Amino acid sequence: MRVLLAVALVVATLAQSRAVVALTCTDQVGPGIPPPTSLPPKLPGFHAAWYGQSGYMRLCPGDTATATLAYYNSGSLGWVGGRLGEAAYLGTWASEPGQDQPSILGGDGALGSPATGWPRFNRVAVQPAPYVGPGQVAWFQFAVRAPTNSGTYRLYVRPLVEGASWLEDIGVFWQVTVLNPDGSAPRATPPDPIGVRFQIDPGVSAEDIALVHQGVQHVSAFLDANAGGTRRTASTIHVYVGDGTQRYCCLTVGDSYEIVTANPAWADPPASAPDTWSPDTERTELAAHEYVHLWQYALGGNACMVGVRWIAEGMAESFAYRALVADGLIPATNMDTFTKRQLTSATQQVTLRSLETTWPAAANPFSVSYLAVDRLLAAKGLLSIRDWCTRVGAGQEWHQAFAAAFGESTDSFYSRFEAYRAAYVQ
Repeated sequence: MRVLLAVALVVATLAQSRAVVALTCTDQVGPGIPPPTSLPPKLPGFHAAWYGQSGYMRLCPGDTATATLAYYNSGSLGWVGGRLGEAAYLGTWASEPGQDQPSILGGDGALGSPATGWPRFNRVAVQPAPYVGPGQVAWFQFAVRAPTNSGTYRLYVRPLVEGASWLEDIGVFWQVTVLNPDGSAPRATPPDPIGVRFQIDPGVSAEDIALVHQGVQHVSAFLDANAGGTRRTASTIHVYVGDGTQRYCCLTVGDSYEIVTANPAWADPPASAPDTWSPDTERTELAAHEYVHLWQYALGGNACMVGVRWIAEGMAESFAYRALVADGLIPATNMDTFTKRQLTSATQQVTLRSLETTWPAAANPFSVSYLAVDRLLAAKGLLSIRDWCTRVGAGQEWHQAFAAAFGESTDSFYSRFEAYRAAYVQ
């Protein structure tokens, strides 16, 4: 009996050890990309050609790693370190984080960038040698630090001669996958969707820039996979600090939306709580919510985006939160915790029908609308909601479009919703 007990203890110990190993997060770096087989011809002036780079990283939250990026001096002029107008740098570029913008992956500590030893928050690295002549290769190195939230992050870079000109852009970027604390990989998100232009004003922090991109990427991927496709027509996302006079943190008008980072709804989002999700996750949802409005406008214009308030806002809330639940940022059960709290804590009770045109803040109308769309309309399938958008956008009267898309009248739906809401909050 003692032998059997000893064996059982050994087996249990081994199982526990394996469980500990399985839950240990380990950094990984993928294979590097070798130099091209042939070099470009030399050109007059300052020029650079990509010459290889180290691999993409899979890092544990908060960990740091070193990246290497090689550029061949394909111009007729040398790069002279420490001399304005002649020294070569790598600068932040493209949409993520944007030209001369701070990155959540590295920096000098300014504008919310982590202090990873970069020359500046928007200068990723400086030439490693005092002089890099024509035909020589510079091996730039820089450190990146994984954010605390798991997910897919990108850092686009472009070479430049400081004080002279930007050099060739071939779309070089680093992709950093931040692993879950247990070492598992989160669901990957694609880059920003085609057609989106980010206008980031001076003073916006690296974290806020990253959260806006994360929101757009999560929800556009969700729409692509589940709702007939994301939008691909031109749009602008304007992010700025604000001066305290802006009434809303987030507002969509036509083919553009803006986010005001100093507005309390963004700076201190009330939806975050210990039993729901973090403030950063709620900011991600706010950015995703506004992107859904852009999607609505592309499908059905203002008739879809603002025509019936509870459908428009409920759709934006439902699709944004569904994207974050699907990608593991929010546990599904926490959505019920939050929604029930909002419905029961409202100091004004209103019917769903009244939210066609009015929007009393004391009634927590976003949660009422979310429940109607997410639990009842979405049961018909997300394509049916898309169908409603396209119908009203084409000019069909909205009650008729509702009956055609969802197979019931609005009167029937309102009655069914109020009964469902009463049972849901019990």
